[in-house]
Amino acid sequence: MPQLDHLTFFSQFFWLCVFYLGFYFILVKYFLPRMSKILKIRNLKMNSSTGSALSDIKQENIDIQTLRDISLTDALKESRSYFQKTFLKTRSWLSVVLNKINKKKKLTKMNKGYLTSISKLSTTQALLLRNVKAIMSPYSFKEARIEQPEQVTGARNKFMTLKLLQVIKQKQKSSKK
Repeated sequence: MPQLDHLTFFSQFFWLCVFYLGFYFILVKYFLPRMSKILKIRNLKMNSSTGSALSDIKQENIDIQTLRDISLTDALKESRSYFQKTFLKTRSWLSVVLNKINKKKKLTKMNKGYLTSISKLSTTQALLLRNVKAIMSPYSFKEARIEQPEQVTGARNKFMTLKLLQVIKQKQKSSKK
């Protein structure tokens, strides 16, 4: 390693000490006395005001905090009213559009079919979950190293998705026949 070479180590250490000591003496001789004078003058000014400046600063801080709180509450009220107005507008627009679509009676049959399929799927899901819970004990969850609820719900969602795909395939086959 060139840093620990016996021939150059002493010269590197010497110049390191020279530069650091030079920097230290410059700080001690010039900068630190100036800083200490500035701090002494500042302390004298702060102590000579006999607390009136401090009370003014505290009062100004309190005023700024109250103004900040007022502006934040106003902004929150305005944003809340904006979101409520937007939500009401979108709700009314959506109801108008749905009414127009349903008046054409082209999609009402499809909507009814969709709702019935959802109800069938939810009942089959409830029955399957009841059967799965009855069959599998909590000990079997631990044996399968499924200890966290996220893993259980993830496995359940995968199972339900597979079951849903099977039901859809069966319906497609029955509709083709």
